[in-house]
Amino acid sequence: MSALVPIARAVMESRDLAEVHDLFSRRYVEHSPRVVGDPRGFRFWSRSATAGDLTVDRAQYRARMAITTDPFESILLVSVLGGHFDVTAGRQHSRVGTGGSLLLPTGSSLDLIMDRTTQQVAQLPVAAFARMAARFGVDPVDFRFDAMTPISAAANRRWAATVTYLTRILSTPGDSGIHPLMLTAAVDAAATAALTAFPNSTMAVAYVAGPGPLAPAVIRRAVAYIDANAADPITLDHIAAAAGIGVRALQTGFRRHLDMTPVGYLRHVRLERAHRDLQAADPTSGDTVADVAYRWGFTNLGRFAASYRSAFGRRPSQTLHT
Repeated sequence: MSALVPIARAVMESRDLAEVHDLFSRRYVEHSPRVVGDPRGFRFWSRSATAGDLTVDRAQYRARMAITTDPFESILLVSVLGGHFDVTAGRQHSRVGTGGSLLLPTGSSLDLIMDRTTQQVAQLPVAAFARMAARFGVDPVDFRFDAMTPISAAANRRWAATVTYLTRILSTPGDSGIHPLMLTAAVDAAATAALTAFPNSTMAVAYVAGPGPLAPAVIRRAVAYIDANAADPITLDHIAAAAGIGVRALQTGFRRHLDMTPVGYLRHVRLERAHRDLQAADPTSGDTVADVAYRWGFTNLGRFAASYRSAFGRRPSQTLHT
């Protein structure tokens, strides 16, 4: 019988920022944290479980934190259970509220703002993603994640269910270890779920769609056309023509490859651009939510506000006046 992989569990509650800094550095990566505001209100709580290269950690910061990290060497996926989480990595920036998810990229330092957050974190080895990517036909050398947020609300829900599963298998009362086969299967399942939820290079591999085979370039052309023309009144026919395929093949390809429709991806891009513009806008200079919404093709302000809140966890006006 194979020896069980030990499960190490830990609970910590502290008001000492130096103590929390030491824990975070040992568990994840070296970093520089500071409390924004009165440091006397700082409080931290964490309950974690680790087996092999897999760690799940439910943590809470009862303060607004500003943190700069060294580059991560493992993949951290954060499910935001409360508060708001801002991440800047080079030219990438994402802000996620309650119910959202983030994948923290490797290879560059990160600037984090965590506003009284409660989060469920899954830490996985990069090698697991490279191994799964290889099964999709992507050379591990060429594998990369392209964005920090899920491709759709459905993908976000799928990742949240995966985190619940990981937490459950490492938190069964009385279990001091986990069978290595189960641990490997759990890590592989989590890596696969992340590959289907967060934009990455496996999403441009060849596959066979219903109407016939579609080359990777077809999806890339459609995505590039949407990215370049999101502010224009483009239609499904325009996207299909730019990709060089029919509408039905385009819809099938997007559903199988990106877990959304072409129109859904266009809406996602427009919401992201509107979010970016609202963050950069200055209401004292006359910038309004309506201006930004109309700029990105949202003619119904009520629907725009509802979609925006679903995607980012706050109203557009809150972002504009932050």
